[in-house]
Amino acid sequence: MNLDTLQIALLLGLVTAVGNVLGTYLAVLQYQPSRRFTAGALGFSGGFVLAAALLEMVPESLARGAWMPPFIALGYLLVFLMEQFFNVHLHHVPEENDPSTIPAATGLASLVAFNTHDFIDGLAIGAAMIADTRLGIVVSLAVIFHEVPAGFVIATIMRGAGWSRRAAVLAGVSLGAITLVGIALPFWAGRISLFATDALLALAAGTFIYLGATLLVPLSEAAKSRWITLLVFLGFIVFFLSNWLVSRFLG
Repeated sequence: MNLDTLQIALLLGLVTAVGNVLGTYLAVLQYQPSRRFTAGALGFSGGFVLAAALLEMVPESLARGAWMPPFIALGYLLVFLMEQFFNVHLHHVPEENDPSTIPAATGLASLVAFNTHDFIDGLAIGAAMIADTRLGIVVSLAVIFHEVPAGFVIATIMRGAGWSRRAAVLAGVSLGAITLVGIALPFWAGRISLFATDALLALAAGTFIYLGATLLVPLSEAAKSRWITLLVFLGFIVFFLSNWLVSRFLG
């Protein structure tokens, strides 16, 4: 894969890192978005992520061979097991009345879980970019949409576990850094085996299905508003439009 494609992928990775840091600063500065706003953001990003998975990543993976469906399933199960093992619900923004004291072990486990999750996000961007530049860009957009909540949550957890503001910010920065590592890995793996990059794309597709269908969309229902349902559909529509615009831009 040529250097230009890697540079584009890393540039998009930097944008996702900025989203992480932005969310972290919102938490450190003690800005608490309303429950309705948070639910709407989760619903919209859930629709966008689910559209990216079902309409682009899964079909692209299936076209690459009979061995890809097991990797899609593995990707889904990987995030599920990670949540259960670490007892962490990714992208759940704590409410104002949540207890501020969090066990130190929970804070550390959360940091590991979120870094693992963002590493997989990086794999998704890198593998998609190798498969097709257009696909890589739309997958990057899907990642960017949910990185601000991720940064907000990890900083909130770190602060609740007794970490300093500086440490909480560094936790958010670590998410952006690990995303860049994840982006670079498929490019390296592709030099060894094309099957490896295909498998990473399928793995990422499974994680996106879990992220959209099992995490983001159900969490958005906490607001108990029919408008949130429309925002989920809006996420799908924006995905279609962004996909079309990227295709036009790339000729």
